[in-house]
Amino acid sequence: MPTIKAKQIWSQTNLNNSVMVAWGNIISSRSDLVAAAGSVIYLFAPAANTEYTLISAADVGARVLSMAVGLAITPPQYIVTGLADRVVVFGIRDGTLTRVFETEPEPGALFIDLAIADIDGDGRDEVIAASEGRQTLYMYRLAEETPTEIRLELLALRILPGSAQKVTVLDRGAGNLPLIAAAFKNNSASGLLTLTFTERGFAEGPAEPNLPVSVTSLAAGELREPVAEEIAWGGGDGAVRIVGINDQLTNILTSDNLGNLVPALTAGMIAGGNQDTLIAGTPEGFLFGFTAPVAGPSPDWAVSTGSPVYDLALSSAGLLGLGTSDGAVQVWLLTPAGRTIHVVRPGETLYGLALRYRTTETAIAELNRIPVAGMIYPGQILIIP
Repeated sequence: MPTIKAKQIWSQTNLNNSVMVAWGNIISSRSDLVAAAGSVIYLFAPAANTEYTLISAADVGARVLSMAVGLAITPPQYIVTGLADRVVVFGIRDGTLTRVFETEPEPGALFIDLAIADIDGDGRDEVIAASEGRQTLYMYRLAEETPTEIRLELLALRILPGSAQKVTVLDRGAGNLPLIAAAFKNNSASGLLTLTFTERGFAEGPAEPNLPVSVTSLAAGELREPVAEEIAWGGGDGAVRIVGINDQLTNILTSDNLGNLVPALTAGMIAGGNQDTLIAGTPEGFLFGFTAPVAGPSPDWAVSTGSPVYDLALSSAGLLGLGTSDGAVQVWLLTPAGRTIHVVRPGETLYGLALRYRTTETAIAELNRIPVAGMIYPGQILIIP
């Protein structure tokens, strides 16, 4: 089965709770890693030799139930957290994580999941907050942003048929508004609905109110064709399902059993990849990868992490952030078999590396999704053609 090279390149332990992870450009031009454990959020910035440095930590004052990164039109971005009764936004101010905004209290809301995306096509991100307690999707838009302040305002509400579980946003291709997908509880199982947000409000998309099991994770990616994203969800039965979207939601594929359940799911390009990979993580400590176009129920590869997986996120450079249920955050480098990995040293250039490896600057740049004229930096991981 192994068609992947997997290496843990960094870890931080003793965060004392289950760990959520996200990536974003918060303090540097490279992808920063954010972790949330209990009531504390941590900001790690990349350093030399594939290490990450703790820049700042902030105690939110209540347990963080969900987390996402985004909002800003240009970096630096913001960290958005969902609590039991409100949404709180953190930004970096003078090198320190600072609480810059919080919504009005919504007692009993339980904001169990968050997604950030431009859902109305106006060029600015919105926040979609899934409330388990109030069975509602809260939509917040960016009302004001200055160098020192940010303000969100409530844009819309959408009542769900049951308690919210997960929410994600799908890119449906050129000319189409993004599609919001939300999973909700339906007795002992789940349902799934889709929405678009237009000038007239919500437009109902296809829905499936009776899924076979409970949804434990939700993601979107170009899983069959590089045209539009599809829904992938992990279930309480240990399987992953891919759902096609036309006039109705259609289960296209159900994976083999991967464990007791699938609490973590992410999709995107891994380092050196040229198509999306769907990655599932399990409490038994395994990662399972399905490379697009996903055609069969068996994963293309499996990796043992040695830690119970709680959350996953892919960076823009294809690094995998992994949060565990026993208080650790990790960064993994996953590359297709046959790729050569090079860690940039001080003074090295694309031109010099191209000569060394008998390839071209353009080939290295395209494979690593960096501008040909762009600078490379010590500690950067490059995949060599």
